[in-house]
Amino acid sequence: MSGHRQAAVALHGLAEADRQQILSQLPAADQRTLRSYLAELKELGFASGANETLMQAAMAGAARPANGQERLQAASAQQVYDILAWEPASLVAEVLAAGEWAWQADFLALCTPARRQGLELAAPRRAVPVRSRFVLEALAERLAAPRAAVMRRAGWGQCIFSRLGAWTR
Repeated sequence: MSGHRQAAVALHGLAEADRQQILSQLPAADQRTLRSYLAELKELGFASGANETLMQAAMAGAARPANGQERLQAASAQQVYDILAWEPASLVAEVLAAGEWAWQADFLALCTPARRQGLELAAPRRAVPVRSRFVLEALAERLAAPRAAVMRRAGWGQCIFSRLGAWTR
């Protein structure tokens, strides 16, 4: 939805006096565009005035997507493990050191003792915020991807080994 259309829907939800006051503050070209969209909404039969549904529709396009850390915090240990199981210990250690994750203990429980030891040894000595942010955003993107796409990126051998690994636990 374009910015003018969103604005028209938001204005349509206001009382007439408020709508006119806001429109009067805008440049003439914007007023014409918005008035045509407002007329279209009226013609289509949408009730004007304070209308919560229209306001929610206008604001839906402006919703802020969750950032990488929020997506990671909401993930399960199994989801993170499925993505990081075949990654180098240094990368996994970077992820673990980048925050206090709700899933961290469960994630480590999914790892073998040798893997946990490797993660301890690979823990970063000092934080590099730009690199950490990049790694977290990349992981969050992989979390958002369908499982099949993640497995395709992992490769067929890793896909088979991950399935076998699930049987041996």
